[in-house]
Amino acid sequence: MPDAFSRQSQMQIDLGGEQVELVRIRASEELGKPFEISLRVVATLGEVDLLPHLGKPVGLTCLEDGELQRYFHGILVAGRFVEETNSGHNYDLTLMPWTELIDQNVDYAIHQDLSAVDIIRKTLDDAGMTDYDLGGITKSYDPRVYCVQYRESDFAFVSRLMQEEGIYYYFEHHENRHVMKLCDAQSVHPASNPARLEYSSSSVSVFLTSSDPRQGDDSSGKFIHNWYDRVATNLRGKLTVRDYDFEKADRPVEAESYGDGEHSHDEKEVYVYPGNLVEEARASHLGEVALESQRAGRQIFTGETQATGIAVGTHLTVFEHPHERKNGEFLITKTYHNIVNETYRSGDNLTGEQFSTKVEAIPVSRPFRPQRTVPRPVTHGLESAIVTGPEGEEIYTDEWGRVKVRFHWDRSGSSGDKSTCWIRVSQTGGLGNLILPRVTHEVLVDFLNGDPDRPIVVGRVFNSRHKPIYKLPEHKTRALWRTKRYGKTGQYPETQDLDTGKPGVNELRFEDKGGSEEVFLHAERDMNTRIRHEETHHVGRNQQVMVGNDREVIVGHNETITIGNDQSRQIAHNQTLDVGDQQRETIGSHRSVSVGRTDTLSVGQTIEITAGTSIKLEAGMSIEFKVGATTISMDNMGINFKGPMLSLKADATVTVQSLKTDITGSAMLTETGGIVMIN
Repeated sequence: MPDAFSRQSQMQIDLGGEQVELVRIRASEELGKPFEISLRVVATLGEVDLLPHLGKPVGLTCLEDGELQRYFHGILVAGRFVEETNSGHNYDLTLMPWTELIDQNVDYAIHQDLSAVDIIRKTLDDAGMTDYDLGGITKSYDPRVYCVQYRESDFAFVSRLMQEEGIYYYFEHHENRHVMKLCDAQSVHPASNPARLEYSSSSVSVFLTSSDPRQGDDSSGKFIHNWYDRVATNLRGKLTVRDYDFEKADRPVEAESYGDGEHSHDEKEVYVYPGNLVEEARASHLGEVALESQRAGRQIFTGETQATGIAVGTHLTVFEHPHERKNGEFLITKTYHNIVNETYRSGDNLTGEQFSTKVEAIPVSRPFRPQRTVPRPVTHGLESAIVTGPEGEEIYTDEWGRVKVRFHWDRSGSSGDKSTCWIRVSQTGGLGNLILPRVTHEVLVDFLNGDPDRPIVVGRVFNSRHKPIYKLPEHKTRALWRTKRYGKTGQYPETQDLDTGKPGVNELRFEDKGGSEEVFLHAERDMNTRIRHEETHHVGRNQQVMVGNDREVIVGHNETITIGNDQSRQIAHNQTLDVGDQQRETIGSHRSVSVGRTDTLSVGQTIEITAGTSIKLEAGMSIEFKVGATTISMDNMGINFKGPMLSLKADATVTVQSLKTDITGSAMLTETGGIVMIN
């Protein structure tokens, strides 16, 4: 083993072929956050043009006594000239992870039926980022029905998803790249380098406080000192998450999560609404994650060491502390490295620069969850969108009357039936109203609680594709409801053309123009009316009904028609009147019936005609009365009586007068009278 005189801290830098030497590293790393590395480099051969190196990877190698301790690797995001010294031109550089490259954009994207992990993977892949590892994900995550990246950078979006689900990350540094390691459990973290550090109350820097080797030994990189814990409480011991699911409207979606109380006041409740969830199992998961996040910083251990290889995201064992609670295995959550190249430590204003690694850690018994530092995006006001559907479909909906839309910011090119989730449509006039926006219609979309993941259609507007039905402002006094035919029109057999033509719509229109007030109703095909009790029509002046083909009226009980003046009825062909019992007709003055050809009256039993003054029957050719075998016939030649027997009886006088009278009895002629006078 080398002694203190030979132990040296050395660093190397790869800056794309530039001749620079690494002077100092100040690296800050934290679990669940991007790292930041500040470098001091010196160009010994002259000035360096840093601009071409921006956005490019930079690799750092840390060695002690020629042995590799660890790598640092990052993307050069900033650089500046500091000063010129005897060593050369000095520059300060800033390195950050590749997440910086995807934290500068602002984008919109829609994800459906994917878990948070799947969405993270897709977002990173689409951004061209491959240096990530999902091997630390131990749980399965439910698919999100609808999840929107809304006016967020790619990195802010994936960070928000991770924080909501309790997923976190750290970076593993290699010689030529750095890899984001995603985790959700303590069990997946590797051991640190070194895996164990012994507590020492007297450990001090060997290399940088002084060059005198008597102040240290070569094993100082195996110790940790200033190992303390700090505790804090937010008094939160319960978290209740509540939300609303319209498909289960009778009760809220709710879950409660509890933490282990560590003192008597550790029971305060945090009530979260809305919880952005629809299932109680998910509510329980999100509540547990949120509570663990709030309690992750309850006890944090801090210390210092000269072990350069210590890194965030690893497990470190501390031993030999006099207080047993400070011994054990810990997860390193934060580090700050301050490393100086031994070659430049005593010069270039770096004298007294401390060589150290500061550490923060939590016990492995306590789960780590990231703080929710990335807020959910909030929409401001309504958005316009276009209703979508499958190719060739004009009305696309589900059992709830929901529709899908394409927002104007959506550049995905997804098919119409996959543009968004199903979105509920607000209906006017109460719950009995239903008017569905059709494919290509422009609608106004609001968002519940300003959440882009929870859209709702609240209105519809005209545009250049779908203009107002009637010209405006010419017809500004009209209010109407019009619906358009869906599908093929079919056949209209024996249908008379209407004065409205064939618009292919149903329409209810109100005209409020003075002197032209009107309520207009057009049914494109059929109209059916159902009235459970009574119906009243009051027409102030005239009414006209035109039926192109057949008309049928069925009255279950009585019908009364009262006409104040005249009635005219014209029947082109036949009329049939069928009265089941009695018919009565009363005419106040005259009655005239004109039959063009034949009039037949058939009475089952008796016919009775009564005239107050006279009855006149007139026929152009003949009249015949017949009862059984007896007939009385009259024509323009005379009257003929025929029957088995003819009887004439008068109470006073019977007078028969003619130019000639013949009385003949084929068998017998009897003439009887009180007095028989024969002239």
